Amino acid sequence: MKTPTTFYLVLLLGMFLLNAACSKDDGPEAPPPAAEEQPKDEEKPSEEEEPANRAPETFNLIGVTDGAVGVDVYPTFSWQAATDPDDDAVSYDLYLGLAEDPTEVYAENLSDTRLELSNRLNIYDTYYWKVIAKDAKNATISSSINKFTVRGLNFTAEPVVEEAAFSGRQSHTSIVFDNKLWVIGGYDGNFKNDVWFSTDGNIWTEATADAPFSARYGHTTVVFDNRLWVIGGNDGNSKNDVWFSTDGNTWTEATADAPFSDRSSHATVVFDNKLWVIGGGIFRNDVWFSTDGNTWTEATAETPFSGRYGHTTVVFDDKLWVIGGRGTGGGLRNDVWFSTDGITWTQAKADAPFSARDGHTTVVFNNKLWVIGGYDLYSKNDIWFSNDGNTWTEATDNAPFSPRSGHTAAVFDNKLWVIGGSSSEDGRMNDAWAFD
Repeated sequence: MKTPTTFYLVLLLGMFLLNAACSKDDGPEAPPPAAEEQPKDEEKPSEEEEPANRAPETFNLIGVTDGAVGVDVYPTFSWQAATDPDDDAVSYDLYLGLAEDPTEVYAENLSDTRLELSNRLNIYDTYYWKVIAKDAKNATISSSINKFTVRGLNFTAEPVVEEAAFSGRQSHTSIVFDNKLWVIGGYDGNFKNDVWFSTDGNIWTEATADAPFSARYGHTTVVFDNRLWVIGGNDGNSKNDVWFSTDGNTWTEATADAPFSDRSSHATVVFDNKLWVIGGGIFRNDVWFSTDGNTWTEATAETPFSGRYGHTTVVFDDKLWVIGGRGTGGGLRNDVWFSTDGITWTQAKADAPFSARDGHTTVVFNNKLWVIGGYDLYSKNDIWFSNDGNTWTEATDNAPFSPRSGHTAAVFDNKLWVIGGSSSEDGRMNDAWAFD
């Protein structure tokens, strides 16, 4: 049992300890100082939005002017510089074509405002052109559309040569081979089997005076498999032999007796990687083809066009074409036919606006069909062209060369050539003319 003295000692000790504890601090723990009032976060200004890209401003075409006619085949186009409101670099795409709103890009990403064409335009055709200006972000603006018409065939008053080294002749052949013009055979009062070539149409060199095939006229010549080919003709009798040469001097007979009948004044072309022989002889209208000049297959024994000779055949728009000639019964023709396979034929025109004729020539030049001269009871020197074989336009009714038939025509050095031929007025000729 605790005594009172002990009790008071314990009490005093407790009070002492309590005071000692309280004296350790200067006072009760102060509350944390009030935090300084922080300013409210100011709203950060939003980044300025980048302004929308703006297209170049309107600009005008300068030349070729709208409605221009007689434009050169190598025109120069020009236009104003297009100002860009954002100071972006501007480039240009030039559109050119035959559609009223051309979609064909002729040249793109041009930095200059002028362009001289390097590819020849088609004579007599109407073109449309425009320019689209664009900035680096491909924002664009288009110019207006200008329309213009290219000049016609450029006729020269004088021939390239008035009297070539070969004799005046008719019913010969002309072809372009090895970057040269060639003249082969024909009739100058005698049957001929000489072979001539020229690099300019003026100076002519004789490759051979006497080829191994018999002297003849009314034969055909084409270039196939990197060779010259001579097929059929008349040497006093109609022929169906086939010859070829790699140089115009040395000739090899592919066959002495092709399965098609003897004939002259027929037509031969290269189409679908084959040689084709069409009509000729005594009013024939059969069609034959060969892949080697030796073995021949009859595509059809009788086409829907009448049997004929003195007609022409060319390849145009991926089709075979047969034009005019002297038909069954001796009547002259001015019908136009085409085929995509040599078997099935379609009449493009029953009665073309040029007179019915034979002894004319047909070539493909500047993406057009051309019919030149011939005989319609009189010798002719008119020239006609067509973009489709149906609609024909007369380029001239009186070309600078004299009226003629039995002449040849070729396309060489971007020009249309007419060589030789005959007429009752001028006899047999050995001139050469070139038009572009």
